[in-house]
Amino acid sequence: MERPLLNDKDEYPSDEVLARVLGRGKPAWDAFTARLATEFPDATIEWRFYNDGKSWLGKLARKKKTICWVSIWDQFFRTTFYFTDKNDQGIARLPIAQSLKDGYRAAQNAAGKLKPLSIETKRGKALEDIFVLIGYKIALK
Repeated sequence: MERPLLNDKDEYPSDEVLARVLGRGKPAWDAFTARLATEFPDATIEWRFYNDGKSWLGKLARKKKTICWVSIWDQFFRTTFYFTDKNDQGIARLPIAQSLKDGYRAAQNAAGKLKPLSIETKRGKALEDIFVLIGYKIALK
C-alpha cells in the first residue's frame, strides 16, 4: 500500500522540504496556503510526526476544531476530511465534483463512525472543492 512521504522524524516539513517533495505540485500548495491565509486567517496547519503511520501529517484546525488532515505525496498533497453519517445529505448538496461525492458515498467508515473524503491536489483547480469543504466543515456544529 502506498503511503505518504515525509517519513523522516528529524526533518520538519519546512517550505524547502515541501518544495523538494512536492516538485511540480508546489505551486498548488502555495496557492492553498495563500488562500487559506486570506479566507480563513484564524486557521492553522500544525505539523506533527505520527509514529503509527511513520510520517508527518498536517492538521488544519480553526480554534480547537479539526477541519482536515494534510498529507504530502510525490508531486501532490492530499486533504482528508472526516464526517459522520448525519452529514451525508449535506455533502450531497455541496457544489463539489460529483466524483468526490461518489467516493465519499462509497467510502467505508474509518475510526468508528467517521467517513473520509479525500482530495488529491496536483494543480490549483482542486482548490475550489477543498475550500467549499473547509467552509462546510467550519459551519458544522
